[in-house]
Amino acid sequence: MNSPESLPDRPRKARYATTVCSVQPLAARMVRIVFAGPALAAFNWNGPAAHIKLILAAPEVEGERPLSRTYTPRHFDAQRQQLTVDFVLHGAGPASTWAARAQVGEPMTVAGPGRSYSLEGQFDWLLIAGDESAIPAIATVLEAVPETVRTQALLEVNDAADEFALAAPRPNVALSWLHRAQPLTAHAPGARAGVELTAAIAAFEPPPGTGRIYVACEADAMRGIRRQLLIERGLPREWVTTRGYWKQGATDHPDRDYGEDAA
Repeated sequence: MNSPESLPDRPRKARYATTVCSVQPLAARMVRIVFAGPALAAFNWNGPAAHIKLILAAPEVEGERPLSRTYTPRHFDAQRQQLTVDFVLHGAGPASTWAARAQVGEPMTVAGPGRSYSLEGQFDWLLIAGDESAIPAIATVLEAVPETVRTQALLEVNDAADEFALAAPRPNVALSWLHRAQPLTAHAPGARAGVELTAAIAAFEPPPGTGRIYVACEADAMRGIRRQLLIERGLPREWVTTRGYWKQGATDHPDRDYGEDAA
């Protein structure tokens, strides 16, 4: 999730001064960066798919918000005071550019965390789906979902070079990687995100019982999927959570895009 803060009336989240303590390539377009610092002793991790702000630059004009981007931490180690964040290297963009060049010792201010995804209550199955921007959120949910819940995870990426191990295998969890027929690259401006993800969700047959669905991906694709689930298939609204993490053609897609205007 990588969009800037845009609502001026939001309460300011707690901020933590950190430095980069490690940089690890994970896949062709994914890098893992670990931030550390004693300030993180007060960081209040609140569950799967929670989000933070990374403050990339101070405002040029007093009173304006700083340049920031939103991400889901992959892991928080309270004992070591370390926060792990996975970045998609998608080319131009302040966070992607920073992550591609990040070096150990660089400073970073972290704000948050924001709301997380609740796995409370009784449900029999879970469908969790997204593109590469949602891999950290999906991984944290897979680690937290009860072992008795039948879980299907769908991940749309460019190709096999984008795949890497997410969470430890579990008997009740199935993970499927979906490769785009037209990869999203600078050389393919007409390629669209979400095509394979939309088709895979349309083909998904819900198991018996009460379900939950979490979808996080490109904003237009998310709206189409939300309409499919709620209107075409008539699933209960309370089962479905959707998030537009980014939008093709936009560099500053707003936070809190839940696609509620789609249905």
